[in-house]
Formats: sequence, structure tokens, C-alpha cells
Amino acid sequence: MEVLEKLKEVKNPFTGQDIVSEGLVTKVAKEDNKVIIYVAFARNTPRKPAAMAMVWPIQAKIVKEIVNVLKDYEIEILDDLTLQRYYPVEEG
Repeated sequence: MEVLEKLKEVKNPFTGQDIVSEGLVTKVAKEDNKVIIYVAFARNTPRKPAAMAMVWPIQAKIVKEIVNVLKDYEIEILDDLTLQRYYPVEEG
């Protein structure tokens, strides 16, 4: 799928590995004209406040990069465990 190939351009800033090979993208689904990307953020984040605070900026950067590489698609990014929606953080 073309979307998966584009997602391989997104690197985890912590590991340097692409998010598809790393297993952070667990599913890509197409629904009407929308592409839904399921990510494994919750299952890969320890449930301790300090760890969650440290991981959040990394997740925000990954979401922003997903939006950038898939700018030609209507997308939705959901956590595969909690179904939480992720949106890129506006800067400036």
C-alpha cells in the first residue's frame, strides 16, 4: 500500500528507525475517502507520569511527521489500544 511506503519516511526521533518497521503503525484502513492510521503509542508507553511526560513530545513529533508525509490524503490517526485521536500540535 502506498500509504505504508510513505509512512516509512517517518522516523522515530528516539530510535531513528522508521515507524512502520518499528511496529508503531499497527494498521492502515481506508474508509470512504479517509485513511485511518492506527498507532501503538499507549501500549508502548509505561504508565508512569514521568515516562508519559517524556514520551509525549516524541509522539507529537511523530504525529506531525505523519501529517506532513500524508498531506495529500484525508487522514485520521488513532491509538490502536485506546482509540484516542491524535492531532498535530500547532507551532507558533
